[in-house]
Amino acid sequence: MNDQVFSFVLALHALSGGIALVVAPLALVVRKGAIWHRIWGKTFFYAMAVVCVTAIATGLQRPNILMALVAVFSFHMAVSGYRALYQKRFHRGERPGGLDLLIQGLAGLVNATLFIWGFSHLLLGHRDGASIIFCAFGAVGLFMVFLQVRRFYNARQDRNEWLFAHMIGFLGCYVATVSAFSAVNLAMIRPTWLQWLWPAIIGLPLITMSVRYFRNKVSEGKRSRILARARIR
Repeated sequence: MNDQVFSFVLALHALSGGIALVVAPLALVVRKGAIWHRIWGKTFFYAMAVVCVTAIATGLQRPNILMALVAVFSFHMAVSGYRALYQKRFHRGERPGGLDLLIQGLAGLVNATLFIWGFSHLLLGHRDGASIIFCAFGAVGLFMVFLQVRRFYNARQDRNEWLFAHMIGFLGCYVATVSAFSAVNLAMIRPTWLQWLWPAIIGLPLITMSVRYFRNKVSEGKRSRILARARIR
Protein backbone atom coordinates (compact mmCIF):
# COMPACT_ATOMS: atom_id res chain seq x y z
CA MET A 1 0.00 0.00 0.00
CA ASN A 2 1.64 3.25 -1.13
CA ASP A 3 1.43 6.52 0.74
CA GLN A 4 -1.46 7.90 -1.31
CA VAL A 5 -3.58 4.81 -0.88
CA PHE A 6 -2.72 4.67 2.81
CA SER A 7 -3.72 8.32 3.26
CA PHE A 8 -7.02 7.70 1.46
CA VAL A 9 -7.83 4.64 3.60
CA LEU A 10 -6.92 6.56 6.75
CA ALA A 11 -9.14 9.47 5.71
CA LEU A 12 -11.99 7.06 4.96
CA HIS A 13 -11.49 5.52 8.40
CA ALA A 14 -11.67 8.93 10.09
CA LEU A 15 -14.72 9.97 8.07
CA SER A 16 -16.59 6.76 8.82
CA GLY A 17 -15.72 7.00 12.50
CA GLY A 18 -16.98 10.58 12.60
CA ILE A 19 -20.26 9.56 10.95
CA ALA A 20 -20.70 6.75 13.49
CA LEU A 21 -20.08 9.13 16.39
CA VAL A 22 -22.74 11.55 15.11
CA VAL A 23 -25.53 9.23 13.97
CA ALA A 24 -25.61 6.89 16.98
CA PRO A 25 -27.05 9.56 19.33
CA LEU A 26 -29.58 10.45 16.61
CA ALA A 27 -30.80 6.85 16.61
CA LEU A 28 -31.18 7.04 20.38
CA VAL A 29 -33.31 10.17 20.51
CA VAL A 30 -35.82 9.36 17.75
CA ARG A 31 -38.82 7.06 18.20
CA LYS A 32 -37.64 3.46 18.35
CA GLY A 33 -38.67 1.29 15.43
CA ALA A 34 -39.64 4.31 13.33
CA ILE A 35 -38.09 5.02 9.95
CA TRP A 36 -35.46 7.46 11.22
CA HIS A 37 -34.38 5.06 13.95
CA ARG A 38 -33.78 2.43 11.27
CA ILE A 39 -32.02 4.89 8.95
CA TRP A 40 -29.64 6.16 11.65
CA GLY A 41 -29.10 2.64 12.98
CA LYS A 42 -28.30 1.29 9.53
CA THR A 43 -25.96 4.23 8.86
CA PHE A 44 -24.15 3.58 12.14
CA PHE A 45 -23.80 -0.12 11.38
CA TYR A 46 -22.33 0.33 7.91
CA ALA A 47 -20.10 3.18 9.06
CA MET A 48 -18.69 0.84 11.70
CA ALA A 49 -18.17 -1.84 9.05
CA VAL A 50 -16.00 0.60 7.10
CA VAL A 51 -14.20 1.62 10.31
CA CYS A 52 -13.40 -2.02 11.03
CA VAL A 53 -12.10 -2.83 7.54
CA THR A 54 -10.01 0.34 7.26
CA ALA A 55 -8.62 -0.06 10.79
CA ILE A 56 -7.45 -3.57 9.96
CA ALA A 57 -5.92 -2.40 6.66
CA THR A 58 -4.04 0.54 8.18
CA GLY A 59 -3.20 -1.33 11.38
CA LEU A 60 -1.48 -4.11 9.46
CA GLN A 61 0.21 -1.81 6.96
CA ARG A 62 1.81 0.47 9.55
CA PRO A 63 1.61 -1.67 12.59
CA ASN A 64 -1.00 -0.54 15.07
CA ILE A 65 -2.37 -3.91 16.06
CA LEU A 66 -4.13 -2.42 19.07
CA MET A 67 -6.30 -0.18 16.87
CA ALA A 68 -7.06 -3.05 14.49
CA LEU A 69 -8.09 -5.46 17.24
CA VAL A 70 -10.19 -2.84 19.03
CA ALA A 71 -11.97 -2.16 15.73
CA VAL A 72 -12.82 -5.87 15.47
CA PHE A 73 -13.92 -5.78 19.12
CA SER A 74 -16.22 -2.83 18.36
CA PHE A 75 -17.69 -4.29 15.19
CA HIS A 76 -18.43 -7.60 16.92
CA MET A 77 -20.81 -5.75 19.23
CA ALA A 78 -22.42 -3.93 16.30
CA VAL A 79 -22.91 -7.21 14.43
CA SER A 80 -24.35 -8.85 17.56
CA GLY A 81 -26.77 -5.96 18.01
CA TYR A 82 -27.74 -6.16 14.34
CA ARG A 83 -28.25 -9.92 14.35
CA ALA A 84 -30.43 -9.67 17.48
CA LEU A 85 -33.14 -8.10 15.30
CA TYR A 86 -33.41 -11.44 13.50
CA GLN A 87 -33.34 -13.59 16.63
CA LYS A 88 -36.79 -12.97 18.07
CA ARG A 89 -37.81 -16.64 18.39
CA PHE A 90 -35.11 -18.02 20.64
CA HIS A 91 -37.63 -18.17 23.50
CA ARG A 92 -39.61 -20.61 21.34
CA GLY A 93 -36.67 -22.95 20.92
CA GLU A 94 -35.18 -21.55 17.71
CA ARG A 95 -31.42 -21.99 17.57
CA PRO A 96 -28.68 -19.81 16.04
CA GLY A 97 -27.51 -20.39 12.51
CA GLY A 98 -23.99 -21.11 11.37
CA LEU A 99 -23.33 -17.42 10.68
CA ASP A 100 -24.12 -16.47 14.27
CA LEU A 101 -21.87 -19.20 15.65
CA LEU A 102 -19.08 -18.15 13.28
CA ILE A 103 -19.37 -14.50 14.39
CA GLN A 104 -19.17 -15.40 18.05
CA GLY A 105 -16.38 -17.91 17.48
CA LEU A 106 -14.20 -15.39 15.66
CA ALA A 107 -14.97 -12.74 18.28
CA GLY A 108 -14.05 -15.18 21.02
CA LEU A 109 -10.72 -15.88 19.32
CA VAL A 110 -9.90 -12.16 18.89
CA ASN A 111 -10.92 -11.23 22.43
CA ALA A 112 -9.09 -14.20 23.92
CA THR A 113 -5.97 -13.03 22.08
CA LEU A 114 -6.40 -9.53 23.47
CA PHE A 115 -6.89 -10.78 27.01
CA ILE A 116 -4.09 -13.36 27.01
CA TRP A 117 -1.62 -10.88 25.53
CA GLY A 118 -2.50 -8.18 28.04
CA PHE A 119 -2.75 -10.46 31.08
CA SER A 120 0.50 -12.28 30.34
CA HIS A 121 2.36 -8.99 29.99
CA LEU A 122 0.91 -7.76 33.27
CA LEU A 123 2.07 -10.97 34.97
CA LEU A 124 5.55 -10.39 33.54
CA GLY A 125 5.62 -6.96 35.15
CA HIS A 126 4.87 -4.83 32.09
CA ARG A 127 2.50 -2.25 33.60
CA ASP A 128 2.32 -0.22 30.44
CA GLY A 129 -0.89 1.21 29.02
CA ALA A 130 -1.11 -1.30 26.17
CA SER A 131 -1.13 -4.28 28.55
CA ILE A 132 -3.92 -2.77 30.64
CA ILE A 133 -5.95 -1.83 27.55
CA PHE A 134 -5.58 -5.25 25.92
CA CYS A 135 -6.52 -7.01 29.15
CA ALA A 136 -9.57 -4.81 29.77
CA PHE A 137 -10.93 -4.94 26.22
CA GLY A 138 -10.30 -8.68 25.98
CA ALA A 139 -12.11 -9.36 29.25
CA VAL A 140 -15.12 -7.25 28.26
CA GLY A 141 -15.18 -8.79 24.79
CA LEU A 142 -15.10 -12.34 26.17
CA PHE A 143 -17.93 -11.46 28.53
CA MET A 144 -19.97 -10.15 25.59
CA VAL A 145 -19.36 -13.39 23.68
CA PHE A 146 -20.44 -15.35 26.75
CA LEU A 147 -23.67 -13.36 27.01
CA GLN A 148 -24.45 -13.97 23.33
CA VAL A 149 -23.78 -17.72 23.44
CA ARG A 150 -25.75 -18.10 26.66
CA ARG A 151 -28.69 -16.34 25.03
CA PHE A 152 -28.48 -18.69 22.04
CA TYR A 153 -29.14 -21.75 24.19
CA ASN A 154 -31.20 -20.41 27.09
CA ALA A 155 -34.59 -22.06 26.66
CA ARG A 156 -36.11 -20.00 29.48
CA GLN A 157 -35.10 -16.58 28.21
CA ASP A 158 -37.45 -13.61 28.12
CA ARG A 159 -39.39 -13.20 24.86
CA ASN A 160 -37.91 -9.69 24.57
CA GLU A 161 -34.33 -10.83 25.06
CA TRP A 162 -33.55 -9.89 21.46
CA LEU A 163 -34.32 -6.26 22.37
CA PHE A 164 -31.86 -6.21 25.24
CA ALA A 165 -29.20 -7.89 23.07
CA HIS A 166 -29.81 -5.24 20.42
CA MET A 167 -29.38 -2.46 22.98
CA ILE A 168 -26.25 -3.96 24.53
CA GLY A 169 -24.64 -4.58 21.15
CA PHE A 170 -25.17 -1.15 19.61
CA LEU A 171 -24.60 0.83 22.79
CA GLY A 172 -21.48 -1.18 23.58
CA CYS A 173 -20.19 -0.56 20.07
CA TYR A 174 -20.76 3.16 20.50
CA VAL A 175 -18.81 3.16 23.78
CA ALA A 176 -15.91 1.45 22.00
CA THR A 177 -16.14 4.00 19.19
CA VAL A 178 -15.89 6.85 21.68
CA SER A 179 -12.88 5.06 23.21
CA ALA A 180 -11.07 5.04 19.87
CA PHE A 181 -11.95 8.71 19.29
CA SER A 182 -10.64 9.58 22.74
CA ALA A 183 -7.38 7.70 22.19
CA VAL A 184 -6.71 9.54 18.94
CA ASN A 185 -7.90 13.03 19.84
CA LEU A 186 -7.77 13.45 23.63
CA ALA A 187 -4.06 13.13 24.27
CA MET A 188 -4.34 15.46 27.26
CA ILE A 189 -5.92 12.64 29.30
CA ARG A 190 -3.37 10.82 31.39
CA PRO A 191 -2.41 8.06 31.94
CA THR A 192 -2.65 6.63 28.42
CA TRP A 193 -4.83 3.68 29.39
CA LEU A 194 -7.44 6.12 30.73
CA GLN A 195 -7.76 7.67 27.25
CA TRP A 196 -9.07 4.29 26.11
CA LEU A 197 -11.02 3.14 29.14
CA TRP A 198 -12.87 6.20 30.50
CA PRO A 199 -15.78 5.74 28.05
CA ALA A 200 -16.21 2.14 29.26
CA ILE A 201 -15.95 3.19 32.90
CA ILE A 202 -18.82 5.62 32.33
CA GLY A 203 -20.71 3.85 29.56
CA LEU A 204 -20.97 0.25 30.79
CA PRO A 205 -22.84 1.16 34.01
CA LEU A 206 -25.18 3.37 31.94
CA ILE A 207 -25.87 0.48 29.54
CA THR A 208 -26.56 -1.81 32.50
CA MET A 209 -29.00 0.68 34.01
CA SER A 210 -30.74 1.20 30.66
CA VAL A 211 -31.25 -2.53 30.10
CA ARG A 212 -32.47 -2.96 33.67
CA TYR A 213 -34.90 -0.07 33.23
CA PHE A 214 -36.46 -1.60 30.13
CA ARG A 215 -36.51 -5.08 31.66
CA ASN A 216 -38.52 -3.68 34.55
CA LYS A 217 -40.78 -1.79 32.19
CA VAL A 218 -41.51 -4.94 30.21
CA SER A 219 -42.05 -7.04 33.34
CA GLU A 220 -44.60 -4.51 34.58
CA GLY A 221 -46.55 -5.02 31.37
CA LYS A 222 -46.12 -1.46 30.16
CA ARG A 223 -45.97 -0.73 26.47
CA SER A 224 -42.85 1.02 25.32
CA ARG A 225 -41.99 2.63 22.03
CA ILE A 226 -38.72 0.77 22.05
CA LEU A 227 -40.60 -2.51 21.72
CA ALA A 228 -41.75 -1.58 18.23
CA ARG A 229 -40.94 -4.17 15.61
CA ALA A 230 -37.63 -3.21 14.11
CA ARG A 231 -35.57 -4.72 11.35
CA ILE A 232 -32.63 -3.31 9.44
CA ARG A 233 -33.01 -4.06 5.75
